[in-house]
Amino acid sequence: MAIKKLSKLIELAQTIPKKRVVVAYAQDETTILATKRAIELNFAEFTLVGDKKVILKIFAEQDIDPGLYKIIDEPDEMEAGHRSMKLLQNGEGEVLMKGLISTDKLLKCMLDKEYGLMIPDATLTSISIAEIPNYHKLLIFADAAFIPRPNIDQKIAMTNYVIETARKIGVLRPKVAIISFSEKLNPKIPTAVDAAFISKMADRNQIKNADVDGPLSIDLSIDSDSLHYKGVTSCVQGNADCLVFPFLEVANVFYKSLTYFAHADMATAIVGTKIPTTLSSRSDSVRNKLYSLAFACLRADQELQNNIEIEDV
Repeated sequence: MAIKKLSKLIELAQTIPKKRVVVAYAQDETTILATKRAIELNFAEFTLVGDKKVILKIFAEQDIDPGLYKIIDEPDEMEAGHRSMKLLQNGEGEVLMKGLISTDKLLKCMLDKEYGLMIPDATLTSISIAEIPNYHKLLIFADAAFIPRPNIDQKIAMTNYVIETARKIGVLRPKVAIISFSEKLNPKIPTAVDAAFISKMADRNQIKNADVDGPLSIDLSIDSDSLHYKGVTSCVQGNADCLVFPFLEVANVFYKSLTYFAHADMATAIVGTKIPTTLSSRSDSVRNKLYSLAFACLRADQELQNNIEIEDV
């Protein structure tokens, strides 16, 4: 059965062996509070890499026992990133959590070939799972963080990533909308051409285990009434599980609009790496960081398929 609430990620994370998490530049309060909650819920243990003085000050202010953590003192942001990668390379962690380190610096560390943390030839991108108060199920989308102008190969990879993510949370055959501003095909609009290409790949079973359609506007992707009024037929049926956005700025504005206007909860992840990695914004809430952490721990578990039954279709 598909997961309907992000809180279910935490419940599932509590059923698997506890994961070792390395936190890069772990000296902001919300990140530390999220790790504290994960310890209380007994699904993770933590190595914090960052300025020890700042970390201990937060511990004192929040009445947190330092004995619950391993702390590695590294005040420099970039060096904290590199030391985090070294720990993962040496097998001292199974999950990477983004702390106060900026996304671009984290990426530079992750992409360093010395650490061997990237999947060869994989597209590095972000995946977000949104729990929106007025949408009837979780909504997965890409890419709100990394690729400014994804090419067709990267969009195909993003499509496969959102399908894989949907299936990991129990959606047997996700409905995927490739987003453009309109459902009309126009050879002069590159986003429409790319969307149509990916849709046809799914028709020919080159993209598997999903119903994929595009180009679709956002309203036709998530609202069956809009589909009916416009007289459009789509395998997504106005009931999307996943959205693939054409540009980073579109997905990023969508992410922040959901967060601030719709008060959506989020779990976010980096995909394309050997180590499951959280990608919460530095301004994200403790709850969202906890959801992202739980999802990363689930992705790190080899027995996940035993917890959420997925059938090949």
